[in-house]
Amino acid sequence: MESHLQINRIMKNKLILILSILTFIACDTASVDLDDKNYVFDGRGGVKCEVNGNLLKPSVVTSPGARSVWFSIADYDDLNRMYLSFRNRGQSPDFIDQFVTIEVTDVSTTTSMVGNIYNLGNEPNQGEYNIDTANSVFKTNDIYFGTLEILYHDIDNYILGGRFEFDAVNEDGEVIEIREGEFDLKY
Repeated sequence: MESHLQINRIMKNKLILILSILTFIACDTASVDLDDKNYVFDGRGGVKCEVNGNLLKPSVVTSPGARSVWFSIADYDDLNRMYLSFRNRGQSPDFIDQFVTIEVTDVSTTTSMVGNIYNLGNEPNQGEYNIDTANSVFKTNDIYFGTLEILYHDIDNYILGGRFEFDAVNEDGEVIEIREGEFDLKY
């Protein structure tokens, strides 16, 4: 009788493990959808964009302390900067890391930024795309540029949301198109 109880307990633990794994797999890392007229900003929508027409979302992270999205607003070099970056760890067999990063200055945590449009070109306001395995960095500049538009800002709950798009070039003259960028995050 005792061995039957042990088998049941082992089967129950395995079922819980399998359901937990399926829950992590089913997690949507970027549910933000600004085309949905009923979308509600809550700071948990995440970030996503298209890179040359292919959807790019942050990787699901299961390691404690690990992140795939970095978002902050802070004073740095006497400039209030917004920093948004996310990483997608590609699936096998390539395991190519892709990063999208945007930095803008002249942001505020005390007054609404809704309606602000930031031009992404040269530093300090710029967009960047990085393919880690190829050590290839694509950056905006005077010729290849884009915009970031703030659509939502909840000062009391530290939530910021908006859209972005840009073209970026590497030192070999190859161009990457970042389109349909959307974010809904807490800072």
